[in-house]
Amino acid sequence: MITRTLAALMFGLSLAACGGETKAANHGDDPLPNGMTVKQQIEARQKSLKEMGAAFKTVNDEVKLDAPAIDKIRPAVQTIKTHAADIGTWFPAGTGPESGVETEARTKIWEDNATFQAAAVKLGQEAGKLSDVATGDDIAAIKAQAGATGGACKNCHDTFRNKKN
Repeated sequence: MITRTLAALMFGLSLAACGGETKAANHGDDPLPNGMTVKQQIEARQKSLKEMGAAFKTVNDEVKLDAPAIDKIRPAVQTIKTHAADIGTWFPAGTGPESGVETEARTKIWEDNATFQAAAVKLGQEAGKLSDVATGDDIAAIKAQAGATGGACKNCHDTFRNKKN
């Protein structure tokens, strides 16, 4: 990896010396220890985050209804819980903006990874509580815990995600 980086730096310096322009290399095809490429990891994370967002929407939409469908709420809650448990693993080193692959993830995720991981744990805990209350039929309790879980999710968005343009 260092040799590749050094070669890229030397190439860039040689182009600069000749008056050529350089741009950041796209590292999307670089392999990660998990067997995925950087681009595949970012795309998988984005897909999972969209699934979690859709599940939150389902829960929030249902609890607002006069007759919420618990059979829609429970699978959505399970999706939230499953993804929340994994979210801390979705951001391995090299999958940030420096990769050249489009992502809304802020570099703060890797610069302050301890805080990010603590936020991921908090989301997982809140999602676990949501799953627990969703085993019952108390819609008010589900709604309250969905709010707490959504708050943990929002904390990460506010701290670790760039706003969409």
